[in-house]
Amino acid sequence: MASSICRIAVLLLQAAAPPDRVEGRIVRPGPEVMEPVAGVWTVLHRAGPDGAGPLDSARSDARGRYSYSYRRTGSADAVYFVSATHHGVTYFTVPLAFNNVSGDPAEIVVFDTTSRRVPITIRGRHIVVAAATSAGVRPVTEVFEISNDTTMTLVSPGPSSPPTFTALLPRNARDPKAEQGDIPADAVSFADGRVRVIAPIPPGVKQLAYSYTLPSAEFPLSVPAEAPIDVYEILIEEPRGSATGAKLTEERAVTAEGRTFRRFMAREVPLNAVAVIDIPSPRRTWSPTFLILFIVGAAALMLLALALAYRRK
Repeated sequence: MASSICRIAVLLLQAAAPPDRVEGRIVRPGPEVMEPVAGVWTVLHRAGPDGAGPLDSARSDARGRYSYSYRRTGSADAVYFVSATHHGVTYFTVPLAFNNVSGDPAEIVVFDTTSRRVPITIRGRHIVVAAATSAGVRPVTEVFEISNDTTMTLVSPGPSSPPTFTALLPRNARDPKAEQGDIPADAVSFADGRVRVIAPIPPGVKQLAYSYTLPSAEFPLSVPAEAPIDVYEILIEEPRGSATGAKLTEERAVTAEGRTFRRFMAREVPLNAVAVIDIPSPRRTWSPTFLILFIVGAAALMLLALALAYRRK
């Protein structure tokens, strides 16, 4: 009964409070300054543990402006944000953290699109090689930080068109899958030994993450750089593992969640440089049970030899 009264009181307080408001602009880069974009479809969204969906929608006016009044409901962990779709590509505000948001936090920058090749820079590439599993394979995670250094969003016109980004998969890589990053998993595919991205890549830096497993016998593993890399990092969860070539040098080991990784770093790695990740096969060790049986067997053979010698004597 008391909890029901509390919920009713909260609902009454929410209803009595003034509505939240967001006022922003849709702009795109001009020759000298940002220019307003009229007629862009905008949507106010709510996303929370108790559900997600659009709350309202409208087009930007002649000065690129949009505004919404709304009430926050449900879970306190829900986030609210505005999206804008321009030339088939959707852009977002940051989460609306305050009751009244305007200015830069509510501004959405959109870009014209192109399917022609534009400069894509590899700002960072990170390879994490985990310890071998009981099945004899090593999980590997790769993270690319790819940067579109133009004022145009790169798009792929269709499934049969060239991808917006592609990378080489190691030979015999198993079970590849996209991981959480800036590029949605349904825009990443794996075929013919390559990773293919069809998601639009707007100006700025986006993170692509994916993982796979490799049989332990695939090491040493050669990893060629298909483009220059600003920062290259390789982490190996194996005390005897190493990474050489591609200007890599060893740094201080890092520890995460109780796991220790040897760390190798390089900067300004040139095109076609090759990194070699080497993880020696584990040294063969004899179990205590085997040693005991070996000693007992050897002792038995010695006793038998002594007995035969004694009988001859």
